[in-house]
Amino acid sequence: MAVVNDRVMKMVREEIEKRPDVTSPELFEKAKKLDRGIRSLSARQFNATYPLQIRRSLAPRRRRARPRAQAIAETGSRDRVRHVLLDFARAVAGAKDPGSLVEVIGSIDAWVERVSGTYVVKRPRKGVAA
Repeated sequence: MAVVNDRVMKMVREEIEKRPDVTSPELFEKAKKLDRGIRSLSARQFNATYPLQIRRSLAPRRRRARPRAQAIAETGSRDRVRHVLLDFARAVAGAKDPGSLVEVIGSIDAWVERVSGTYVVKRPRKGVAA
């Protein structure tokens, strides 16, 4: 990393605070007059070392947003699980005979997938409430 000249950094900070729309080439030319060592930097190196750092420090801090999936999981997961469990209880209660009861309980993996949110709801078979 390039050595940072404090005088140049101070000049760049003052210029940006006075005129926020000042361009990097203008600052680069002023910095070359202040310190001959700046001439060895390319325009990109100068911009990354001085104006970019100042502008980042002066910019307001942004809050990090929660990931969308996490926000949805926190707000809707309890209600979704409750809804799926109630549907499962209705399916068990609605079983007309022992065979259909076994079929509902045997499809527990599908119910688990519905709780986890990875299951697409299919139409129920005849005689089995879903």
